[in-house]
Amino acid sequence: MEGRTRTLIVTLLVLFTATYVQVDLLDRADGSTLEEFEIASTIPPQTTHEWDIVSGNWYSIQTNCLSCTSELFINDVMIQSEQINYSGQINENGKLRLVIDNPQAENFAISAIVDVTDNHPNTRPGPQTEIQLSSVYHCNELDDCIDKQSPILAGLQSPNQTTQSINGVLESQQKDHFGFAVTQGQTIELNLEHVNSDIEIKSYFQNETNEFEIVNNLTSDSTSNNKANPNLIYVNINEDGRLIISVSSETVDTIWSVGIIVYNQSQTSVIQLTEAKEILGHATKTIVIEMNDTTAINLQPNIFDVNYTYQSLVNSEWIFSGNGVLINDVDNFIFPLPGSTATMLTISANVFHIDLTSTNFDDINSGLEAPSLPPILASTNNSSWPVLDVQGPNRIGEFTHSVGDSSDVYRIEIDAWEDSIHFVKIDIEGDINSFEIELIEKDQNDWSEVESKTKTITLGKLTVALELSRGTHFFRISMLNATTNTAWGEYSEPTKYTIITTYELVDEGEEPWFPPDENAKKWGNVARWVMGILFLVPALYLVITQTRKKNYAKEMSSKKQRLQWLKSRLDEGISPKQNRRELAKSLDAVATLDWDDACQTWGEADIYYRTENVAIACWRLDPRIAEDSESWPIIVGIYIVSGSWEIAALRLDSPEGQAWEIKSVTPRFLHGGYEVFLDTMLEGNKTFLSLELVGSANSVDIELNGRLNGEPFACRAAKTLYRDEEE
Repeated sequence: MEGRTRTLIVTLLVLFTATYVQVDLLDRADGSTLEEFEIASTIPPQTTHEWDIVSGNWYSIQTNCLSCTSELFINDVMIQSEQINYSGQINENGKLRLVIDNPQAENFAISAIVDVTDNHPNTRPGPQTEIQLSSVYHCNELDDCIDKQSPILAGLQSPNQTTQSINGVLESQQKDHFGFAVTQGQTIELNLEHVNSDIEIKSYFQNETNEFEIVNNLTSDSTSNNKANPNLIYVNINEDGRLIISVSSETVDTIWSVGIIVYNQSQTSVIQLTEAKEILGHATKTIVIEMNDTTAINLQPNIFDVNYTYQSLVNSEWIFSGNGVLINDVDNFIFPLPGSTATMLTISANVFHIDLTSTNFDDINSGLEAPSLPPILASTNNSSWPVLDVQGPNRIGEFTHSVGDSSDVYRIEIDAWEDSIHFVKIDIEGDINSFEIELIEKDQNDWSEVESKTKTITLGKLTVALELSRGTHFFRISMLNATTNTAWGEYSEPTKYTIITTYELVDEGEEPWFPPDENAKKWGNVARWVMGILFLVPALYLVITQTRKKNYAKEMSSKKQRLQWLKSRLDEGISPKQNRRELAKSLDAVATLDWDDACQTWGEADIYYRTENVAIACWRLDPRIAEDSESWPIIVGIYIVSGSWEIAALRLDSPEGQAWEIKSVTPRFLHGGYEVFLDTMLEGNKTFLSLELVGSANSVDIELNGRLNGEPFACRAAKTLYRDEEE
């Protein structure tokens, strides 16, 4: 019985621990593969790996295990053993098998490139020489193409697309060359995935007439691979052309593999500080952050430092606010200028991954930074002075040294009958040895000071009390001997304090009463009737407008094939401007119909997609109706079947080629790049949009994303819409 138990335990251990994880497998058209495995400690301590190989082709296998012993076989005949790295050429077809013994249970990672051929040109082509360009990986989702776990933030290729890794053999120390097309604004990542000796990789940009060598080279002095020694460089492209890669080595029969990822230029994006965010990208990225002037942004780069510049939006103008370097794994705070409503942040680095959070530095949870002095005149707009509710709970304020804050003034509003008297006492908790407080009673007629009391710490307490009349008064708290070496915008720990208020009604006063004037009563009745009628006019206008819209929609639904009708009008010579006006009117009216009837009104949809939560339909428009002759006009309809969407955005992706740019949207919605911001969409909402797309691509994918019932959600139409109907 004990023997069976022991056998069962050993079997379970083998099932749970005798495993390896394949990290990456990159296939090439010539049959070669680059494989990377992470090997955990195993029971028994032996692993076997096999590859198919063709006679005359090459292999390079790096075990990266110092304590292991290993043997390499071809068709069960041992050809090499007791090495950490294996490489060579095979002279027969068959199975290449590697057996590794790991008695010390060392964790290691295998990198292997097998069945490699030497089929690259040995001479670098000139700018006007035609060559067969290589197919490389293009990252369409910029935030998804960075491996956050990588020690150098290397690129991460999508498992849903055919990955491209270019490899070869430098026989007789000859150079290898290959090239691929690039466009302006792209960033190219060159990753030395695997090499069995020293190597130097140079890059040359070529346009139709000239060639320029890229200064930054990718090199290695010895054996290297992704798992043991990640090594990559970035190349920024300033104009359209092609990139020629030259591979050379001082060693004969060098086997190499280079991974290439092409990143398109980042578009300006808009984010809201509702929750923590991540910023990922390459080269330069600009982000507009909607925020008020009492919110500070905390930026924490991962792995690498990042250069930044930021501007504040004040009175509809962008004003330079600062620049510098964001240090990795450190809190880097950015403070907006007073009165700003947004911040535009520009980040520059080869690659970056930044955690973005925010913190408020307003006083007493008012959304305002308390001014340093009371208003001078009674006519001054005092809405920017936070109101201190003397009958409310305790409040916390702070001196934000990063914006030069050393004094806070709060407004006290006493609302009561005439001649009433109120007793107000204010206690302060915090670093009271550094504070001075003052309670000021104002004369409501001439705005002079009726009485004021200034206090510092006494008997271990900081308290001030005063009897106040009805009206507006002020309380000030300031720091004694306020001196700081902190420059504006440079982070310094704020000094916080707590305000505790006590209120008592001393004299209630008398309720004011005035007998009504006869003329006031007469004209008051007339005014009420006039105002009542005027208030009904907008409602009446709305009813008439909606009735006309519904009647127009019913007329459209009875005729059907609206798009065919618009095309016939264009054929008859009716101007595109008149047809665009008719289309805009139709978009608004059709939204009042049932979804199916609305779709049938336009005619058969080129794309129709529906789930239990949302439905999306899309139609091509006659290009002649577009305002810009180079743009592609389409109609997109969205129907919220169930649930409520927040921060909804319509995304129009280009599956291949250059990204789309939205030229115009009808009806008017905020848009930028290839996104239309729809904001909040409730259940039953139907929206039809006419869009004009500008770009060189020939197809578009429709995607809706946002927050559905408070949770992140996205959906994409399963079918791609092609610009040319024949495609």
